[in-house]
Amino acid sequence: MAKNFHTDNKAFMLYKDWEDIFQALDSSEEIGELVMALFAYAKRGETPKLSGGAKIAFLMMRAAIERDGIAWEEMCAQRSECGKKGGRPKKSDESGNTDEKAEQTAASADNAEEKPQGINDTAEKPKAFSQTKRFSEKAKKADKDIDIDKDKDTDIDIDKDKDKDKAIDKEKKKDAGTAKSVVRSFGTHKNIMLTSEQYNELESRCRSVGLSLESYISKLSQWLFTKGRHCTDPYRIISGWLDNDSKRKTAAKPKERQGCDLSWYDDFAMNFDLSKFF
Repeated sequence: MAKNFHTDNKAFMLYKDWEDIFQALDSSEEIGELVMALFAYAKRGETPKLSGGAKIAFLMMRAAIERDGIAWEEMCAQRSECGKKGGRPKKSDESGNTDEKAEQTAASADNAEEKPQGINDTAEKPKAFSQTKRFSEKAKKADKDIDIDKDKDTDIDIDKDKDKDKAIDKEKKKDAGTAKSVVRSFGTHKNIMLTSEQYNELESRCRSVGLSLESYISKLSQWLFTKGRHCTDPYRIISGWLDNDSKRKTAAKPKERQGCDLSWYDDFAMNFDLSKFF
């Protein structure tokens, strides 16, 4: 006989998310009416008359109770079918004949008692042992694969860190190179264009021989402004002047050029023919 969840099921489900629905009702009376309505429907299948928010809440909860009840009826029906298929062995009839399956079961039991103890166990042990060994090997292989995957992940992380460090070093070198290659304007008229690297090199060379780089830059800037010309390579011009002045200063006698008298090359710089450099 089919089960009916209204009459045969002794319980029904109350869900936790229904708490928000109960709290949304206006009064405790509505909550009480809703609870009694749920019991009436779950136990007897009755649909009481409600209104307002209680009615809406009841319709939502009734659908859940009905769904759970149908699932319970289907489960009971499946259990009933399984019980019918797995019945007990038939009893002997009036003539004294027993069921064939019962006789086979009894004969098997007698044969099992007559056999020496341990024969069946010995026959089954290799199979069980081989299965256990196979499962153990699978487990070891799985653990080994996991370890390999972990090692691969570690190697990937290390490679990522190395790539990140290389990228940072590359950016630093790039910034350093950019700083060296930045062109700046010098001179009185800001028409002498030198990179930071060129300026630092010329300044170091001038300092080593006691000359002033600013004097060279000022003279060249004034000459270009006066002539209305543009110098494409001021570094080469100033470097040439510096080489010539360094040689002359080294060859001059100390008595002839005492201290840091710059007048001797001021005339040279102002009267120097720059046209051959452009």
